[in-house]
Amino acid sequence: MGEPARLHRADVLAHTDAARDTLLHPHDPGLLDRRLRTEAAAHAAELAGRPELAAHYRSLTARTEAGAAAGPASGSGRPAAHEAVRDWTAAATLAPAAAGRERLDALSAAGLDTAAVVSLAQLVAFVAYEVRVAVGRDLLLGASTRPTVPAPAPAPALFGGLGAAPLVWHPWVPAVDPAALTTAQRDVLDRHATLSVDSPYYRTLLHDPAALDHRTHVYNGVMYGRGGLARADRELVTLVASRVNGCVYCAGVHARKFARMARDEPLTERILAQGSAALADDPRRAALARFAERLAGPAPAADDADATAVREAGLTDEELLDLVHCTALFGWANRLMLTLGAPAPPGAPCPGVCCTGTAGPAAPGGDAL
Repeated sequence: MGEPARLHRADVLAHTDAARDTLLHPHDPGLLDRRLRTEAAAHAAELAGRPELAAHYRSLTARTEAGAAAGPASGSGRPAAHEAVRDWTAAATLAPAAAGRERLDALSAAGLDTAAVVSLAQLVAFVAYEVRVAVGRDLLLGASTRPTVPAPAPAPALFGGLGAAPLVWHPWVPAVDPAALTTAQRDVLDRHATLSVDSPYYRTLLHDPAALDHRTHVYNGVMYGRGGLARADRELVTLVASRVNGCVYCAGVHARKFARMARDEPLTERILAQGSAALADDPRRAALARFAERLAGPAPAADDADATAVREAGLTDEELLDLVHCTALFGWANRLMLTLGAPAPPGAPCPGVCCTGTAGPAAPGGDAL
């Protein structure tokens, strides 16, 4: 892989760096202080099998603190918060679909407010993204030493067919009141046409506007950037990644998009039910989908054989990088959806007790998850 290919979508790399910085070292960390943030990020990286990434997060914080005149209160002085954050981080990293409302309540009981909870969710989901980018790049560069591990597959019964009405996502924490937006929140909404106050999802993420800003830049660059992997293939990758992660909402949104672009609803229904196995008659897309399934899992399992398969399918270096980033992106998107709320059919109550506040309808088409 040459240097031009490695710099493919440089804007995505720039906003990835900015997201890391704002999540680990925000100007005002609030009740999720910098030590808690660093330990959450490092713990998530270690659980995902990347101890070198955990060490990198800790070194960044050490350098930041060394250059600061004074730091915020340390998380080590808040044992209840430290324990609750560590427990939530493990659940969100290893089994996000089962993390549940109760662990969010534990964070609140340990002294975190809504803004701190949303920032923690963004941080741990970001680490899931960065871990999968690192694993994927290692594979593409021939530097992987990861063992072969079977990728988990969720029960097909979790996913409804395309004929059902799109689900509505309900937050488990109070969403931002659209009538009381701060200047920073308004600025983020103004910068991104894909964001809307009609969406309770975006209004939930607006509790940390800087993180939402950089995440939206990354999302739009990966999913809508010109060149590289075909748009339909990006939707396929995000569909199968969401299926492995157990995110019913995201799987449904991207199944509909793939069905429309591929003009093949029966095939899409089979992918929802069977995953990559449904693509046996299409070797190129089967290789794409299997790579995404194995990279997306709680412990990324993609190996050299998976990388060889997508190369033999004829993907260019730029297409391979898009494959990695699309898969990794939904390690981020799925975790936010799964850990901060839950979907329900239109008009149905949210599973569990929700804090929808002034929640409006879901974003039209569920475009930018």
